[in-house]
Amino acid sequence: MLRNYFISAHRNLVKSKIFSSVNILGLAIGMTAFLMIMHYVIFERSYDKFHDDYENIYRIRYERYSEDGSSVKFASCCPPAGALIRERYPEVQELGRLVRYKASVSYEGQYFMEERMYFAETDFFKIFKVNFIEGDPFTGIAEPGNAFISKSTAEKYFGNYDPIGKVFSVDKNTDYQVTGVFEDIPQNSHLKFDILLSFKNLETLYGDEYLTAWGHTGMFTYAKLLPGTDLFAFEEKLDALVEEKFGEALKYYKMEMKLPVQPLADIHLNSNFMQEYEINGNKDAVNILFIIAVFVIIMAWVNYINLSTAGALNRAKEVGLRKVVGANRSNLVIQFFSEVILINLFAVLISVLLVYLLTPFFNELTGMTLSVNILMQNWFIPTLAGLFIIGVIFSGFYPVIAMSSFKPLTVLKGNFINTEKGSRLRKGLVVFQFAIAFILLTGTIAVYKQISFMQDQELGFSVEQTLIVQSPRVRTQAYGEDLKTFKQSLAKINEIKIVSHVTEVPGRQIYWDAGAIHKQGEDASKGKNYQIVGVDYDFVDLFDLELAAGRNFSIEFTADNENLMMNETAVKFMGFESNESAVGQKVDYWGNIFTIVGVVKDYHQQSLKEDFEPHLFRFMPEGRGIRGQIAVKLNSANMKQTVEFVESKYEEFFPGNPFVYFFLDEYYDQQYKADLQFGKVVGMFSILAVIITLLGIFALSLKSALQKTKEIGIRKVLGAEVSNVLILLSKDFIMLLLISFLIALPILYYGLNKFLDSYANRIELDVLLFILPMLAIVFVTIVTTAFQFIKAALANPIKSIRYE
Repeated sequence: MLRNYFISAHRNLVKSKIFSSVNILGLAIGMTAFLMIMHYVIFERSYDKFHDDYENIYRIRYERYSEDGSSVKFASCCPPAGALIRERYPEVQELGRLVRYKASVSYEGQYFMEERMYFAETDFFKIFKVNFIEGDPFTGIAEPGNAFISKSTAEKYFGNYDPIGKVFSVDKNTDYQVTGVFEDIPQNSHLKFDILLSFKNLETLYGDEYLTAWGHTGMFTYAKLLPGTDLFAFEEKLDALVEEKFGEALKYYKMEMKLPVQPLADIHLNSNFMQEYEINGNKDAVNILFIIAVFVIIMAWVNYINLSTAGALNRAKEVGLRKVVGANRSNLVIQFFSEVILINLFAVLISVLLVYLLTPFFNELTGMTLSVNILMQNWFIPTLAGLFIIGVIFSGFYPVIAMSSFKPLTVLKGNFINTEKGSRLRKGLVVFQFAIAFILLTGTIAVYKQISFMQDQELGFSVEQTLIVQSPRVRTQAYGEDLKTFKQSLAKINEIKIVSHVTEVPGRQIYWDAGAIHKQGEDASKGKNYQIVGVDYDFVDLFDLELAAGRNFSIEFTADNENLMMNETAVKFMGFESNESAVGQKVDYWGNIFTIVGVVKDYHQQSLKEDFEPHLFRFMPEGRGIRGQIAVKLNSANMKQTVEFVESKYEEFFPGNPFVYFFLDEYYDQQYKADLQFGKVVGMFSILAVIITLLGIFALSLKSALQKTKEIGIRKVLGAEVSNVLILLSKDFIMLLLISFLIALPILYYGLNKFLDSYANRIELDVLLFILPMLAIVFVTIVTTAFQFIKAALANPIKSIRYE
């Protein structure tokens, strides 16, 4: 019997090719969109959940607050806290620490700048799941001079040779022997590392001055707590520890320090602190995409309902005849559900094919680099099965029940008329589709307008033709003189305008901050947090910065190492009345007295998403320690040749250092990469939502034309023009559009304002932003419905009346 139902269902689908194709296409598009978005959402939410007992793993951070409420928040912790926490508190099962160490690594003449290298305690491996190919994680780096490396790093340095026992050099001053190899860290980990060095080498390198300093940061600290630990009570214990060890200093400066604990699984989507390993994800963006996925699949199901009920007119007499010859309602329900199952099954098969074909494109669009086949992931088949089952029930229930309830006498007499209740439901569903399409389309335009606005604004400094080279880490005793001569040798050629050395170039986050800085003579409690940049004489000129007051550092002034400049925000932050009044004033910088000699106009150190921060500029021509960048302002049409010249000089003056460089304009624009990707993804699925909506409009226009065939014929016989008929058929759609826009507008206005408020520099919402997508939807709706309405309006009225 079931076989007969499916054979009959197949015949009906073939008979109504257009309706069947549109139904299947709409469902397939909806399923594909849902699966692709879920691919991204599930991946983003999966970060760090592959670790055993990840629910009990936490990162202990560092936060510092001034009396005025200003604060600085770090992803890392202060160095001495971890060891004390491990010793004192029984709820801490395990605690492991790491310190990031960006350095030059060499082996047999190869030099690489390693960005993902860390000093690590052996207890780290008791917390995190690291799959070792060779070596013992608990003893391999227990001794100084030992190192673990990833599989890909082993291949990079040693090729196909066994890496165990091989020795490489870090900054050409410390040798490490490879004692273990681990699998590459999964992409869905917030902490990715390629080389792990013995923690005992850190103790030798930095000494007690760093390891016992409560005011320092950079020590990434992770703890595995006992299940059920009261986090609030645990943080109170950490507050007491800070008070015990660092309370006197905090009282003197009237500052407050916290060591908050952060769940491991929350880091990727909820963390944007200083010293993060990499740019983390955005929880709001992920949630928005998930909501879009849900709406898109619902719109596809709604389309099926509208298309099916539109086709019910053609099936009414079939239902009447079946009932006359003995079919009961249950037989009809099974028959129609057989068609629903077949349509959804075909849609599923097409969707799987589309997902397979589009995954590489989607991964590129979202910035995902997963090599795993989406079809083989453990969530895919259950999700697909769920879509199929829910789709059959949700999209099939109303049409099946409606068609199986037709009364045979009524439909065979030709007096079949849809109920007002059913008509309202279908129109309501179309309003829902219009509203969602309008919201998505307007949201996409707003995202692109915001990004365009930020990219078009004046940054306050010059980024064009600026080459940034990583400062050398391998240095001789004469490094200062080498750097000076290197800069002079570059400036001699016409292709290079000027060269400067700086601890952090514009466009990069400043990691050097200092608190408790205040005017000389003020109480220490007036001290605040400032970001510090070490610069040389050429910094202002190279980046075309403007001075608001005072002077730049100059070779004519021999005492500039006791002076500083500040930006306009710092002037206000420190409480000076004007830029001019700040010049000549003394500043207490942790007990050292500096004189303000100049005020630099505010410039956007980072993207326009961020507001201006208070900056202090210290004269440090050789940088701070081994950190820094060399900025080279080019004046050349032949970039490649000029960069090669800079590289040759770099290798001449700083042998043993890899030449690592980037162009500032490209690097600066990378800050908008995540926003652009989000805009592209939302835009792509907005277009799909519009397409699905248009399929629904096509169904409703066809239904409207069929329902009013007799009315149109009578009106034309009585003298109605084609234009009158078109107005008659179009007015319902115009009304639905207006209702959907009125519903969507307040939602859009609230949502967009909330979204844009996350930007320090944002666009203002104007009427045009809402008008353009509205007109676009009106236009495509007219185009979609025009064919059916014009066809109905031009039809021979005699045939229309006779048909009815």
